[in-house]
Amino acid sequence: MKNKFRGTLLGAAVGDSMGMCVEELPIDEVVLHYGGEIRELCDPHPASPASFLKAGETSSEFEIVKIVAESLAEKGRLDIRDILERYISWSEKEELHNYVDPSFLLAVEALKEGREIERGGSSIEGALPAIPLGMFHYTNPPLAVEGAKAVVMLTHRNEFVLDAASVIAVSVSECLQSRFYLQDEYKYFIELLKTFVEKEETKYYLDRVKALLDRDASYEEAVDELGNGSFALEALSQALFIFLKTPDNTENAIIHAVNSYGNYGGDTDSIALLTGAFAGAYNGEESIPAIWKTKLKQYREIIELADKLYKVALH
Repeated sequence: MKNKFRGTLLGAAVGDSMGMCVEELPIDEVVLHYGGEIRELCDPHPASPASFLKAGETSSEFEIVKIVAESLAEKGRLDIRDILERYISWSEKEELHNYVDPSFLLAVEALKEGREIERGGSSIEGALPAIPLGMFHYTNPPLAVEGAKAVVMLTHRNEFVLDAASVIAVSVSECLQSRFYLQDEYKYFIELLKTFVEKEETKYYLDRVKALLDRDASYEEAVDELGNGSFALEALSQALFIFLKTPDNTENAIIHAVNSYGNYGGDTDSIALLTGAFAGAYNGEESIPAIWKTKLKQYREIIELADKLYKVALH
């Protein structure tokens, strides 16, 4: 299980680091600059929002995941006040979050000043703290959902973001437990996910993922039918489709998630971060190519954090 905890965080970090290189870029721009699809950790394209970062670094999306994971690992429990204090401390270091979701920063600023937060945007970024909650409560998916919602509501009250967080938390915990043989049982897995969401629109997106898998749709068809933007239900369903298409092949899943930009560009770092987390949780650390993992700037730090989180999750 320790191996799967490492796989979850490393998969998320690798996906984010590779995906940030081509975020919001159309396919012709990617081909022109890189000569083809992204298959390794590289410097971001000059037109990427992450252009100021270097190969092997991670964007604000993974940093938010890491903040929540660190709080859980160090406190040994869900401490909302501690997470809020960490958010505030991080938000004050502007060099660390050059393109974080504006709703996140506005919410943290409001909380710092004792004001009520707004409903918040519908970006998938708001739901990403659900990943470490799915790990921490991996034996109890309903509790993982409860914890994920509590953390997400610090910055986002949007119903679609909360549904996305619920799906992420359950997906991570179920992948860690390996209760489904997803190559054959993806339908049951998706039906389980639907029981944890509130909005009919979320169930509709999950049904579309299942329908695409049923007919063995291509990755291009999935981008056309589900979308690949930062809207929580688009990015989440895209990541789920890519993961469930080849659930036992982490490398393949991450490559396709990173290259899910389509004709007009997409939120490739969030999609690849989620895909990497799901595949890493399901298949473990060894399923992630060594050449990717070891090029991460925070490789050792992420391993240590995953091991600490695993230790407290057992108690």
